[in-house]
Amino acid sequence: MQKTIILVLTLMLTGRAMTLAFIHRAGGGGVGDPPLAWLMPLIGDSVVGLSGLAIAYLIWTRRGLAIWTLVVVWNAIAIWDAMSAYIIHLTVPWPEFFMVQVFGPSMFFMASAMHLVILVLAIREPLRSLLMNNNKLAAS
Repeated sequence: MQKTIILVLTLMLTGRAMTLAFIHRAGGGGVGDPPLAWLMPLIGDSVVGLSGLAIAYLIWTRRGLAIWTLVVVWNAIAIWDAMSAYIIHLTVPWPEFFMVQVFGPSMFFMASAMHLVILVLAIREPLRSLLMNNNKLAAS
């Protein structure tokens, strides 16, 4: 069950890749364009979202210390990226972004919380052993 939760959350977090649609507009100055300060969080979200597909695949098909480490590092970087975006949101707001309009600043904390759940599950037993074991074990 825990592995399923990790996979579902990881796949949900691939939605962060939607920011690819805004990168080319950063600093453009047009209506609804993101301020240039948002370029880093947009790129970070894109990388986290796209790599989430690879992470989900690896969780599903592979085992080993390298996979477990990758899951932990990916989530830690993703939390850092979301919190960095929150700080940028506070200093250089982009109120036209539809996610900010729908969820407000809580969207940064929702993404971080999802990544934190994955991290907690990955570092606790029995999932840590499952991810690190090189044998093909049944999903827990």
